[in-house]
Amino acid sequence: MSGTMRRRTVTGAAAAAAALNVVGAAAGRSPAAARPSRRGEHTTVRELSVAKALASAWAQTLAEIPGQGVQAVLLRRGRLLWSAHHGMAVGNVHPALPVDDNTLFNYGSFGKMILGAFALHEAEKGTVDLDAPISRYVGDTVAGSRQVTPRMLLAQITGYGNVYADPDVVPLFPPGTEGAPPGTGPSRYRPDAPFTFAQLNAGIHAPDRPGARYEYQNTNFIILLQVLVKTLGGEARTQAEIARFLARAGSVAPQNGRRITQDRSARHTLQHFAHGYHPLPDGLGLQDYNTAYGATGVPTDSFGFPFGDGLFAGTALGAAQFLDALFSRNKLLGHATVEAMTEPSKQARAAGATYGLATESTVVDGVTWQGHPGTFGGFTSSAYTDIPRQATLVVLTNRDRPAPVVSDEIWAALATAYAAALK
Repeated sequence: MSGTMRRRTVTGAAAAAAALNVVGAAAGRSPAAARPSRRGEHTTVRELSVAKALASAWAQTLAEIPGQGVQAVLLRRGRLLWSAHHGMAVGNVHPALPVDDNTLFNYGSFGKMILGAFALHEAEKGTVDLDAPISRYVGDTVAGSRQVTPRMLLAQITGYGNVYADPDVVPLFPPGTEGAPPGTGPSRYRPDAPFTFAQLNAGIHAPDRPGARYEYQNTNFIILLQVLVKTLGGEARTQAEIARFLARAGSVAPQNGRRITQDRSARHTLQHFAHGYHPLPDGLGLQDYNTAYGATGVPTDSFGFPFGDGLFAGTALGAAQFLDALFSRNKLLGHATVEAMTEPSKQARAAGATYGLATESTVVDGVTWQGHPGTFGGFTSSAYTDIPRQATLVVLTNRDRPAPVVSDEIWAALATAYAAALK
């Protein structure tokens, strides 16, 4: 959810190489098997090479982290090329609960991209005007609403500050998370009590020179979700519309709330949600964010409303199906909208960033990937698509910094192996 953005530099669009006609070939069963292609599609030599390279990189990287929970998926145009899982979803119980295909991870800030795509879908329908002041939707209830537009929220160019560092908001969360320095207090954090937008809005103040510069802030997407809630007629209606939008992304498995969820209290969520682990200082072990503060279920700040900066949890396959539907199968948005989404703003370029509308790009060994990272509450996510080759690679894990291996390292190792297999 509201974690730090890992900023990356783009070196230019990837050259359109020969299409990678990937379909799942067996990559070995260590620690989990790659799944076969759907409907028995033909597997090429290059596909076998990619699957083998990913399996090898996976085994080497995860040998260093035997207990850490991880899911990974490579998907192309609705077909599963390779997937694997590893380690423990919940490690501090007996017996420990292993990760499987149904384990749900907190997506963190990757959820911004999902919410951003939904907002753009509403703009395509005419429900939201990207260039109208958000006061049209929220009135004057949000500071600066007459100066800020939905497009500015999506592009992170509003000038809003960090809501989580505001003195009125800091005590609502555990010390050491969000904007609160470790050791600060007092904390009024109640992990079973629902949060409201009004609580967060107390820390949202007039923006500094809206539109002048790119500055990544979780505040922008908290406000964006509120714009949608007010426009669509409440949280329940918004949740239903988002679920309907995401249902179009299903390919290998239905996107029916079991691959991507907004619902912390759903039975499936409670049964399959992993615990997020944060390394404590001085080698004192791991803090289980799910239980450290007395939550009886999924902590209410983990994901879901009103946290537009981290609204979703899900599986690696769920994230991959969303990206694949967006960038490869053209199931979610029109071509012109996707082009606008992936084009970095002039403000981002001036700051040396690649952020467009709720998405950024990164380059690994000459391959350009488009997506979004995320981190919150002991979880990290790395989810990107190689758009020219229509291949999507997602890694989720239940560790965050300062763990030496989080999703970024695992994803980079797999992306490096992928690039090498293309040569």
